[in-house]
Amino acid sequence: MSTATSHRLWVAALLAVALAGCASRPAPDFGGRWKPVNHFAEVPNEIPLQKTYVYYPSPMDGTLKTMLERWSSDSQMPLSYLHPSDFTLHQGVAEIHTTSVQDAVAQLSSAYAAQGVSVTVENGQIVVRAATPASSSAPVSMSGETAPSSQAAQAEATHVAGVAP
Repeated sequence: MSTATSHRLWVAALLAVALAGCASRPAPDFGGRWKPVNHFAEVPNEIPLQKTYVYYPSPMDGTLKTMLERWSSDSQMPLSYLHPSDFTLHQGVAEIHTTSVQDAVAQLSSAYAAQGVSVTVENGQIVVRAATPASSSAPVSMSGETAPSSQAAQAEATHVAGVAP
C-alpha cells in the first residue's frame, strides 16, 4: 500500500468518526419551570458584613468552664472563673441560644443554681463564682431548727421591748 492510499484511509476514517459524532441524538427538551440564572432581584436583600455572636452550648464543650472559655475568646470578653469546681453541661443548658451575653449568663445561673454557681457579667468580663444560698445563710441550732439571723433576732428583741425600730 502506498503512502497516498494510507493517507486517504486515515482521512476517511477520521471523517467517518466526525460524522458519527454529529449524528447523535439532540438533547432532550426538559420541561418544567426554568429560572434564569443571571438576573437581578426586584428588591434588595440585606447581607450583614459582621455577624452577631450567638451564645450557645456545643457538645464539644463538655464542661461549664470550657464553654465559657470559648464564649470569652469568641466575643473577646475576659473570663474570671472564681468557682473552685467545674461542672459538666446538662440538659438544662441545651436551650441557651441567644445573642445577648446578659441573657446567656442569666440562663446559666438559673441552670446551675442548684449547684451554687453564679454567672454574671461585671465590668465587661464574664465572672463565675460560688453563689451564696439565701436559705442556708441562717445558722442551724443544735435541735435542727433554723436559728434567726442576728438582724432578725435584734429586731424581734427591740419589738418585744416596746421600742420602735
